[in-house]
Amino acid sequence: MIGALLGLILILLPGNVTTFELENGTGVITRTIPGEVEGLSVFIIGGTRLRDAETQGLEAMALEAAMAGGGEFPGERWREVIDRTRAELTGSYNYDFSRLHLRCLAEDMPLLLSGLLQCLTEPELSETSVERARRHAVAQLSMQMVEPDDRVWLVANEGFMPAGHPYLLRPEGTVETVRSFTADQMRSLLEARIRGGNILVTHAGPTEPEELRSMLENSFGGLPPGADEPASVAPLGASRDTMIVREMDATTTYAVVKFKAPPAGHPDLPAFQAAMMVADELVWQVLRTDNALTYAAGAGVTTTYTENWGYMYVTTSSPHLACSLLTEVLRTVALGEVDPEMMRGVVRTQVTLDGIRAQTMDTQCWLMGAGAISAGHWSILFDAAQRFGNLTPPDISSAVRRWADTASWGIITGSPADLDITGPIPLGIHPMNEQGLVALNGSIQVLFPGSRSETVVLTDDLTGGAYALVGDRALRLIAQGASRASVQGVLSHEGWSVREELPRIMVTEVGEGL
Repeated sequence: MIGALLGLILILLPGNVTTFELENGTGVITRTIPGEVEGLSVFIIGGTRLRDAETQGLEAMALEAAMAGGGEFPGERWREVIDRTRAELTGSYNYDFSRLHLRCLAEDMPLLLSGLLQCLTEPELSETSVERARRHAVAQLSMQMVEPDDRVWLVANEGFMPAGHPYLLRPEGTVETVRSFTADQMRSLLEARIRGGNILVTHAGPTEPEELRSMLENSFGGLPPGADEPASVAPLGASRDTMIVREMDATTTYAVVKFKAPPAGHPDLPAFQAAMMVADELVWQVLRTDNALTYAAGAGVTTTYTENWGYMYVTTSSPHLACSLLTEVLRTVALGEVDPEMMRGVVRTQVTLDGIRAQTMDTQCWLMGAGAISAGHWSILFDAAQRFGNLTPPDISSAVRRWADTASWGIITGSPADLDITGPIPLGIHPMNEQGLVALNGSIQVLFPGSRSETVVLTDDLTGGAYALVGDRALRLIAQGASRASVQGVLSHEGWSVREELPRIMVTEVGEGL
């Protein structure tokens, strides 16, 4: 047992990691692992930030078609090389980057890297390979639009993501955009994107760093330098509760609610992730076991995007009751009403599962690359798992209270007229008004008055919750010597609070308390 736990620790906090940069600006992160099998990922940084409504999905389709062959490795020869070496070459695409992953024997990696590079820089893009990629993409996208269990997540995005946000674009595109792309568009995109500064290579396998450096300089080191400069990713979340309803041929109702969560690399993310693990356990207990309302329900949080979100979902024939219970579960976690032993058990199980998954070189390459791109350091996704061990119910509850405010519901139903939900159900974690502002009324306490640590704390009469008030209007309460106040504001992560566990409210309006 001790040996197994030590093994997990070594996986979750990998050693033998070296980072370096090729002469053309290509970043490399490599972990040396004994064995015969190599894993190597090529990340192309930028994602949907570099696309628009007409070109969403172009990069994904161009890469899929290009992987069919190019340069000295035209289609038939490239397929023969892949088959003979028993290599695997796959692609995946998300909001922040595209990723190609190669799995092969160590002895074959130089040849396969040379072939992969020529596929990207001299793509054949034959009519056959382009149409094959197009057919596959259209089939996948069409299936998503007719499957309510897939489409409901996109419906929730309509209310959750601000207009013009790059995450509203789909990395894999839409049926309409994919059908419109030409081979010339794909070739032009690859020529513009496959440059040294746009590329991050991650590697896990037996090849030593200096040998890998030489191998990569002889292949990817020949790419032209330079990098795109994608715009920063704006924060996610709606300014008020939203509910988007779509009608489909469905025998039950599908509901997803999304809400704000810490971005990649934020110190609150491990606690928020643990909170959603607990919520996932409770959702099944409350909705399925106790009330028999569903055959599919859950909760979670994304962790590998630059900007993340929490979510809960359910399929049910009693949507109002089921969705109300979802929010009650989240409030239970936010109030800290969680059995510590249950929390530790859920977290231990998740850490064990993560450790098992992280034994594959594919996953290790993914974690190192996603961490470096989204949060600025390759180890951040490994470190987060280690920090779970010191969390307590108050830690996870305060993380939820610091981030989750408005609810963005996406609902798919066969009969909107019969839907028993008339408007968005609030999360209820904070008292909020119709404008989506946190509305508080209660007593004021000033901590460390006159010092650099000065903090205004309001304890709300209605909920008993304590909040740190920040911003110029909060400072005026100190100058006025107020002992009570009514305030409105937005949940914020700016300003200073000596009590870091409290949610911060950027005050926008102040009135005297009664």
